[in-house]
Amino acid sequence: MTARIANVTFHADEPVALAAFWSEVLGYPAFTGWDDEEIAALRESGFDDEAIADRAEAWDGDPAHQRLYFSRYRHEKRQRNRVHLDITPFDDRRATREELAAERDRLIALGATEEKTLLGNWGPYEEFVIMMRDPEGNEFCLQ
Repeated sequence: MTARIANVTFHADEPVALAAFWSEVLGYPAFTGWDDEEIAALRESGFDDEAIADRAEAWDGDPAHQRLYFSRYRHEKRQRNRVHLDITPFDDRRATREELAAERDRLIALGATEEKTLLGNWGPYEEFVIMMRDPEGNEFCLQ
């Protein structure tokens, strides 16, 4: 048996808004809330509207695609998260610098911010990475 990643979970101030951002980034359908059966089960267990709104997801329902999960975090964060996502506009080839610039501009229009561009080499391989942040400040890299 091997493990697999079930979710990539973000602590969020506004889970639904952050799910909407990442759904747009990844081309997933917009999160419209939990289905009626899930809501009924949550209410039966004592959840109110606020508790139900504490979580959201960005996912297209395909088990082969990664699901991003957003959960309201009501505690002070004492240290930075040492994990970030690396994203790319293509799954079948490396993007050109021009294509990355166009994707960067699209992500900025959605609410991301650009931190800096990293240009270097890893052995014989060129690394061209645009470091960015989502609307809540979570780091990610576009490559």
